[in-house]
Amino acid sequence: MEARLQRLGRCTTLVLTATMRRNFSTQPNGEVRIANILKERFPQASVVKVVDISGGCGAMYEVHVESVEFKGKRVVQQHQMINQALKDEIQAMHGLRIFTAVPK
Repeated sequence: MEARLQRLGRCTTLVLTATMRRNFSTQPNGEVRIANILKERFPQASVVKVVDISGGCGAMYEVHVESVEFKGKRVVQQHQMINQALKDEIQAMHGLRIFTAVPK
């Protein structure tokens, strides 16, 4: 099995062979942790999706949250609610893409 470190911007990525990749979880711990925080903060959410878009190092995430709790709020207010829920995690991030919606 072969593994090597590769530097990409702010992230150091571990490049693995296909055999080694199968041994790792399909959803990194950062994604799970952030999704759990959002599910706890928005218990009525019908959709909570978190994707590490930094190549796996946890520097940048994309979150999608669909919840009735956003009803009557402008998009900027919805995003502020997400930012507030993730305020501690955001400190360690390079960036965060937020997508919110009210269920139809």
